[in-house]
Order: sequence, then C-alpha cells, then structure tokens
Amino acid sequence: MARADTLHPLASGNKIYKLRPNLDYAKANNISRILSFGGAYSNHLHALALMAKVYGFESTAIIRGESDYANNPTLRGVQAAGMQLEFVNRLEYRKRNEEAYLVELQKRYPNTLIIPEGGSSQLAISGCAQLARDVNMTHQSDIIAISCGTGATLAGIVCGLAENQKAIGYAVLIDQSLEERVATFITAEKSTNIQFSIENADFGGYAKLDKKLLDFILDWLEKTGILLDPVYTSKMCMRLMQQIEAGEFQQDTSITMIHSGGLQGWRGMKNRVVEIAGEAVWAKIFSNINNN
Repeated sequence: MARADTLHPLASGNKIYKLRPNLDYAKANNISRILSFGGAYSNHLHALALMAKVYGFESTAIIRGESDYANNPTLRGVQAAGMQLEFVNRLEYRKRNEEAYLVELQKRYPNTLIIPEGGSSQLAISGCAQLARDVNMTHQSDIIAISCGTGATLAGIVCGLAENQKAIGYAVLIDQSLEERVATFITAEKSTNIQFSIENADFGGYAKLDKKLLDFILDWLEKTGILLDPVYTSKMCMRLMQQIEAGEFQQDTSITMIHSGGLQGWRGMKNRVVEIAGEAVWAKIFSNINNN
C-alpha cells in the first residue's frame, strides 16, 4: 500500500496532487480566488480550503444542500480555513458544468479560477501522473490500484505509469460515462498509454456504509494498523481482496494499492458507525483518524 494519506492528516493525498497544479497556475497568473463545488462532506472542498489558505488565495465553495450543513465538522473546518460558502439547491447544482452558469459565476467572482467538482480539471491530470511516478519510486509493481469517483486521479495515474504497467480504477459510484471520461482526459494529455480497466466497487451506493464494509475496515485496521476511509479506499480494498480470493490475478502479479486519504470523511459517519457498532467502535475509529 502506497500511503498518500500520510502527506497531510486531513487533506487527502490524491487531492494534494490534483489541486497543486491548479493552484500553481492561479499563482502564476495572479489570480486571487479559487472557487469549486461539492457536497456537505466533500473531501475535495476540505483539501481545497486548506491548500488555498497555504497559497494565500481567497476561496469559495458552491455547496449542494441546505445552509444547516454549515455546522457539520467538514464545513466548520473549511470555514476555519477561510473558505466562503454558498449553498444552492439540487436544481442549481446540476448546472455546475454548464458553460452559461460558469460564465455567470465568473462575472460574480472576477479574477477567480473555477475548478470542477472533485478537482477534475485537465491540470489535475499532470499532478496525478506525478503521483504514479512517486509511487513507482518505492513501490514498483505490475498493477497500480486506485479508487475513483470522477476519474481524474485514475486518468493521471495511467499517464504516469511505467512501461508494461497497468492501472485498475475501482469505481465507488455507478457512472456509465466514467470510462469514456477517463479516456478523454488521457487523450487530452497526449498520453499514448491506455493500460487501464475499471471495476465496480460501489457496494450499495456512494458513501453508503453498512456492517459488512465497517467490519472489513475494522479488520484491516486490526491487521495492518492502517485506517481506511469509508467512501473510497476501503471499497477498493474490499473489491480487490474479493478478486484475489477468486483467482482473478496470476499468482506472481504484484499490486500496489494507493491509499488516497479522505479520512476526514469519517466525521460525517459518526451516527452511522454508532448505529451499526456502538460508541466504543466510533471512539476507536476517531482515535485513529489523525494517527495514520
């Protein structure tokens, strides 16, 4: 396991790689504000708020949901980092990729770099290609495995693969357009390496935590001392273990799993964990969030 989660206790490892090229571009072009989109427990927005503060940018988040969410642990953290929140209903949020809506936002927020939901801009691809190269410095293997949502991290990993290496993306939400989007990112990066495949790992739906997944996470923590996040890396690991047990890989295949962070996402899962397993289990998870 390549521990990208250890780069920062709360800003997810892959988010750092995705966001750094965007923020470097903004700095080079004298842009003063960064704006992006996300849900009320978004790892992306949390990492963006922390990194924007370090870079000296103002930051704004367009949040899907009600203003009551402003008091949750994730959004309290982003506000503490100086991020301005704008809550919108689901109908308006669906416009986040429409050109007319983005033009209107640009007028309202001049001198602003607008980053797509999840940080999935073309600039992010080069950053995630560097993640693959960094992983290969210490974890050279036949396959690099990464969980994926919007697909930018997977696309970058593919662009950074070594010769004869393959990437597998473990999709944590059902998205029929994911493979095409990843291929488009790769083509735009002018990469000739297309050695990747995508495995379904939604296990009941995005951000759904049930007893089976929680038991897997706790068993992994007990055996390895590594806490997995509840949305991304845990589902990748569970699906990958199923594949290994089913004999889907040749026996001598070497695989590097990237732990992409997202541990702050646990803070939105407290009630669910307590409901499934009780306060003691939640206390165990919480004590490990900042210790991995």
